[in-house]
Amino acid sequence: MSVHIRSATQADIPDLARIHLASKLAAEAGIVDADFLNAKTQEEYEAKWVKFYADEDSQKALIFKDDIAVGFISFGPLRTAPAGTSKIRPLYSSEIFAIYVHPDHFDQGFGKQLFQYAVTNLKEKKHKSLCLWALDKNKRACGFYDKMGGVRVGKQIVEMGPTKVKEACYGWRNIAEILRK
Repeated sequence: MSVHIRSATQADIPDLARIHLASKLAAEAGIVDADFLNAKTQEEYEAKWVKFYADEDSQKALIFKDDIAVGFISFGPLRTAPAGTSKIRPLYSSEIFAIYVHPDHFDQGFGKQLFQYAVTNLKEKKHKSLCLWALDKNKRACGFYDKMGGVRVGKQIVEMGPTKVKEACYGWRNIAEILRK
């Protein structure tokens, strides 16, 4: 088995959309309204990714298993700080905006490799801390962030179609510790 990670390009939009959609359908089933989820399409996610590429502040990377894209990560400077964070002296300087692995490839270590790839890149840009948001009821994701040493540092309610869901913010004050996991 050959595994490698590389920066994603606009040419990768179909793979990014395929992974994003499949993973969201698996992760959000039973949490978000089923009709809302089932209405999502590959084309809709490709259009989202075209917009995501307009954001120059984020880096995007794909992980490949035997030359097939199986997961991705998007990360960069902090966008959504947990409530109570000082704008003058923020606790977190960077954020993971999205990390998804195709459900056919869950529990094979791809998420950890993507996470460590992002942390390495963020450290090179002089970031020392990190946070991310996850659906509170997404036990797989929350368990992963717990295992990676994340601490719950905030929460918010968001609307996903007709459903209001709670998101948990995970924080790492010293991202160097993540590379030792």
